Amino acid sequence: MSQLCDRARAWASLRADGELSELESAFLDAHLGRCVDCRSFALSAQTVAAALRSVHLERPAPFALAPARARTRSAVRALQFAAVAAVIVAAGLAASASGPGTARTAKPVVMVAGFDSSDHLRELRRPALVEKGHSLPRNRFVPGVAV
Repeated sequence: MSQLCDRARAWASLRADGELSELESAFLDAHLGRCVDCRSFALSAQTVAAALRSVHLERPAPFALAPARARTRSAVRALQFAAVAAVIVAAGLAASASGPGTARTAKPVVMVAGFDSSDHLRELRRPALVEKGHSLPRNRFVPGVAV
């Protein structure tokens, strides 16, 4: 099956539900004129949709819930089990995080207020690079800094 057949079958399903646009319907008709397999699929989709629409809907029979006391006990047990599991997981995580050699050092973060782009930050760093004798890229012009 090709992508065209996949699309045609999706459109055939939409047409069976009355949700296909006129343009898509025209494309579908053109494809169904060429493809026997898709024509068979479209016919079966239309038949199934018509059969489902013709069936009389039935109301489900009323049903009774289990006694409230039994439901409450099982809910309390499930809640107790979940609480115990959460405590065990939290204790395991705490023990593994506080073990020797697991302390991680955070890298310092520099935040500069009032600068919108990385170009502004480069302008701040450029004079320090010139003083240390680093070479500067020649494709940018910075006022007040000799290149």
